[in-house]
Amino acid sequence: MSGLVPAPFMLLAGMVSLQFGSAFAKQLFERTGPAGATLLRLLIAAALLCLFFRPTPRLLRSHWRLLLPYGAVLAVMQLSFYEATSRLSLGVVVTLEYTGPLLIALVGSRKALDVLWVLLAGTGLVILGGSHAGADPVGVLAALLTGVALTGYILLGSAVSRATSGGAGLATGMAVASVVALPGSFVLGLPPVGALLDPGVLAVAFAVAVLSTAVPFSLEFVALRRMPPRVFAVLSTLEPAIAVLVGLVVLGEALSVPQWAAVLCVVVAAVAANWGSRAGTPDPTSDPKSSAGASRPRRRPIDAS
Repeated sequence: MSGLVPAPFMLLAGMVSLQFGSAFAKQLFERTGPAGATLLRLLIAAALLCLFFRPTPRLLRSHWRLLLPYGAVLAVMQLSFYEATSRLSLGVVVTLEYTGPLLIALVGSRKALDVLWVLLAGTGLVILGGSHAGADPVGVLAALLTGVALTGYILLGSAVSRATSGGAGLATGMAVASVVALPGSFVLGLPPVGALLDPGVLAVAFAVAVLSTAVPFSLEFVALRRMPPRVFAVLSTLEPAIAVLVGLVVLGEALSVPQWAAVLCVVVAAVAANWGSRAGTPDPTSDPKSSAGASRPRRRPIDAS
């Protein structure tokens, strides 16, 4: 069924779900803090994904060189993202976060015009970062760290999605992330266990885990299998506009005129870069050499069942 849905549409649906989940997660911060919200989100999402995809321990043993760093990157990305959104508006954090995909776009670019679009987006990121650097430098640094982790997530996620079958790799990576996040959450400050196990908190955390982790990561995981990392990175740079709109509607987070202009720079650059690269970008699903060794029996992905 997923083959009938275009990969860009799946990516867009995942981005919308993720930002609504992130907006709801901010409602948990007063009771659990960003570290507690992150830990609950990862634990619930890992449980749901493992129940659905049923990965086997053999998967981790066979692909630990990919899955361990993949899970570590997921943990860092979630911890730093919630720390940043607890300090800055959702739209600003997501825009700063996309320094990672922009870096991938710049490294993979072979056209001078693509560099121009990356520079335009970079200008928007500098404006946003500069407008908050003095007020909350920790929030800005946390958002930029999320961008670094996002770069690793895109690159490692592309490799994991091609080396494993179904969503078993994602489920295993999320389980690793929940384990890695546990000590990090203690360092950043966890509330009492009673606060984390409160029924109201768990209900919101469950919704957040579904909206911001299980659904979007599953859709992105499939999309990564069907498009090159650079195309994924450029398309995903549209997410700041979605985050700004969701933050405005759900949280009432309004941006100033310069901040709106900065977000517009990023979005225009993303659309223009994607428009220019679509015709010349090979489709990995049409090239048998790019199917992660599917034609070689000794390198077959491990079946989750």
